[in-house]
Amino acid sequence: MRASVASDPLFEGPGEMRALCRSFDWASTPLGPSTEWPQSLRTTTAILLASRNPMFLWWGPGLIQIYNDAYRPSFGAEGRHPRALGMPGRECWTDIWSTIGPQIEQVMTTGEATWHEDQYLPIERNGRLEDVWWTYSYSPVRDEDGHIAGTLVVCQETTQRVTSQREREQLLEERRQAEQSLRQSEARYRALFESLDAGLCVVEMIFNERDEPIDCRFIEVNPAFTRQTGLGDPSGKLRSELGRPWDEFWMQTYGRVALTGESIRVEAPTSANGWWYDVYAFRVGRSEERRVAVLFNDVTAARTASAERDRLLRALEVERSRLEYVFKQAPAFLAVLRGPEHVFALVNEAYCRLVGERELVGKPLVEALPEVVDQGFKQLLDEVLATGTPYVGREVSVRFSRTPDAEPDERFLDFVYLPLVEGDDERVGVIAHGTDVTEQVLARREVERLFDLEQHARTVVEEAYRLAEAANRAKSQFLAIMSHELRTPLNAIGGYAELLEMGIRGPITPEQREDIHRIQSSQRHLLGLINEVLNYARLETGTVSYDLDDVVVREALVAGESLVTPQARAKGLTLLTKDCPPTVVARADAEKLRQILVNLLSNAVKFTDSGGRVEMSCSQDAEHVRIRVRDTGIGIPADKLHVIFDPFVQVRGDLARRHEGTGLGLAISRDLARGMGGDLTVESTLREGSVFTVLLPRAVGTPS
Repeated sequence: MRASVASDPLFEGPGEMRALCRSFDWASTPLGPSTEWPQSLRTTTAILLASRNPMFLWWGPGLIQIYNDAYRPSFGAEGRHPRALGMPGRECWTDIWSTIGPQIEQVMTTGEATWHEDQYLPIERNGRLEDVWWTYSYSPVRDEDGHIAGTLVVCQETTQRVTSQREREQLLEERRQAEQSLRQSEARYRALFESLDAGLCVVEMIFNERDEPIDCRFIEVNPAFTRQTGLGDPSGKLRSELGRPWDEFWMQTYGRVALTGESIRVEAPTSANGWWYDVYAFRVGRSEERRVAVLFNDVTAARTASAERDRLLRALEVERSRLEYVFKQAPAFLAVLRGPEHVFALVNEAYCRLVGERELVGKPLVEALPEVVDQGFKQLLDEVLATGTPYVGREVSVRFSRTPDAEPDERFLDFVYLPLVEGDDERVGVIAHGTDVTEQVLARREVERLFDLEQHARTVVEEAYRLAEAANRAKSQFLAIMSHELRTPLNAIGGYAELLEMGIRGPITPEQREDIHRIQSSQRHLLGLINEVLNYARLETGTVSYDLDDVVVREALVAGESLVTPQARAKGLTLLTKDCPPTVVARADAEKLRQILVNLLSNAVKFTDSGGRVEMSCSQDAEHVRIRVRDTGIGIPADKLHVIFDPFVQVRGDLARRHEGTGLGLAISRDLARGMGGDLTVESTLREGSVFTVLLPRAVGTPS
């Protein structure tokens, strides 16, 4: 391209695009030299280059492009700019022409403007294909003969808002799934907690300033706990309140678990009744909560059986028959294996139940229970028989096949191997005895797993809440910034419309004056909508301040009524204030209260048919002032009352088309009322009308 022959005042002024237009060879394009352009093209180009809103113009049959500085960043760091200037639209936008081409053709052929909100238009920029969303309008531009000569595009890239909204929705879905997982985990935990045969309780340890345990509070107990202790349901009570304090041994033990996080397994008696318990204690929850879960089983019977077994062994020779009877009936499993082959001499019923119904007596271990040989039990028996040293096993894993065709079943055992001595200290065999603790081990593991899962789920939910709040704050800040940015071009549109109406650009016809009035009306309406969005964004971001003072409610009602009276008269409505004495005084921000009343009255007038009635009244009690706005309008469906104050909500789509608005008026009004220490509520009956009630604090010292 080469420089223009003479400078055109159309392109005078600052900015990159004005500079490019000055140096561009317009004579080489179908538009011809810029000094010879029609006034309609020159005027539109001047408006475009002066605007701070992204805009560009397609002119003529070839749709030759002109764009401004605000639109230039849309091309990206490299690519179409600056070659797009003066380029036919079809050649420039080949990647999205299938979408925008029909839209432009509609404007150029029918003269009807179009509006496209959050339109997805993936374009090549910055050296790659990018996902881009736009909100834009295509408006026809007519030449001096009234023919459509071009299309003006006013646009705004909304990629950040669209992607932020999608990310927020994804975060909300992740939070919902995390909450569902937490509920499922809690349900499984609760089912296991309630069904355990072993006693289980969760206690919160209480320490003095020297970190010495002095008391504990019961957080949760399962039914087995209440059965075994006879305490009933002590949930929420201190140990000292129950009248049956625990041994000091247990207090010190659980205190150590709470402080160090060390898990403890111990078998010990209680002084209260002499019973023995097999206890496993471990810390749960956060360390600062100092909570301990205690899983315990009454092993008094097992210990009694063990003591009985020792007595019977000592008297084996003289009371063999009696010993065998007691031996077989003992609740713990017992077996006597003799000789180096470990032949079963005696087994009790508990042992048979453990290994399954099979022939044991008279058979060596490798023949009777071949599956346990490779698990190391024969080596243990050999060592006890050879050395005479007892072996004690805790929660030892062993696999038995309970039937010949069954897969091995894993069990957990607490057992002891004792040398069997006869005569002159001659070791002739091994005595095996113990208890099946499979249920307790599995229950403890499941409790630990569920506690860990619950803590993880809580962490996920807290993080999801944090991210959702951050996304909501980003949305509010974005709305506030965009509302400010949109008001500037709208004010420019209004200013240029006033200049045209004043005849700055030459005389205008009555039809053109009517068009200008429509432009001004649309500009004021859109500016009002943007102001509502900005007000709501300020409320959400907490930047609104309140100037609280004593406000005479009747004066506020009269002021609000005067602002809405023209609308009411135009619709043939009765608008009046009743039952509001001048002694009713509220503590409020007068300007904010007037805004609420105007919003409520405007809504009442808008949704009440001709001949209807809109009334205002007030009352007070000892603490509050209530202002009611009642109408005889269309009413609100009962299933929509819970969302009427949500932002951007218009309850009925058919009415939204007849009555334009953002759906923010009620949301803003309620937030303002709450910001002044009050609230806004609604009662409504469909086709009969609605009553909105503003609740505010009553001014101090006013008469009743």
